[in-house]
Amino acid sequence: MVTLSDAFPSKYLKAADLAGGPVIATIKLADLEKIKGFDGKETAKVVVYFLKKLKPLILNRTNFEAIGDICGSFDSDDFGGTKVEVFTQKVSGPNGIVDGVRVRPPGQMDLIPEPKPKKKATAKSDTAEKPSLAAELDDEIPDLAS
Repeated sequence: MVTLSDAFPSKYLKAADLAGGPVIATIKLADLEKIKGFDGKETAKVVVYFLKKLKPLILNRTNFEAIGDICGSFDSDDFGGTKVEVFTQKVSGPNGIVDGVRVRPPGQMDLIPEPKPKKKATAKSDTAEKPSLAAELDDEIPDLAS
């Protein structure tokens, strides 16, 4: 059986490459490269290379700023040696909601609180406590003819 990733391999990191879960990696270097976009035009993008056997990651603004926050510098020359956790997250893109690659400080997932479970509806009915609208409007009509 052939998967989408097998049929259309990429030399750059994508969400499908992280199917095993988040990966902690050290950035080897960041380099400005010409990348061909979907429209066929080449654009200069920052690409980070990792010491681990991860494919290079083309940075978008979100990931560039995340790495800048982690290493304390927004100069890509300072990104080398920075340890990051690479993970997938649902993101909104031109084709709708898709899995995207994101970067955070290692171990930060432990700091994110678990979502609180929603309260279950109780079997107790509110109609016993307050009268229904029909009951409120069911007044006797006085006989005004006499």
